[in-house]
Amino acid sequence: MDKVSIEKMIDLIKDYWTPLDIFRVNDTIVRLVKIKGKYHWHKHKNQDELFIVLKGILKINLKNRQIVLHEGEGFVVKQGTLHQSEADEETVVFLVESSDIVTKGD
Repeated sequence: MDKVSIEKMIDLIKDYWTPLDIFRVNDTIVRLVKIKGKYHWHKHKNQDELFIVLKGILKINLKNRQIVLHEGEGFVVKQGTLHQSEADEETVVFLVESSDIVTKGD
């Protein structure tokens, strides 16, 4: 086991919306992703998804409201919840989710 430099991992990510798996803890994956623009509306049928903002501002659009996360804030999208992520400027996010989650959503 080696320690991981999050800053170095961020530098490895060249494309938006392409998560990089950083840690695996049992059946959970911690992914790092750069976000800019809007992602498609989707849901994860059987898994919750945790978003934690490291840099920037992330908006999570839900059916009836919008959650705005700033650096150091997090939010859990419960399983089966239709959602869309977006960021006006480059934003770096930790995604914590089940190892069998489809990162593109359903």
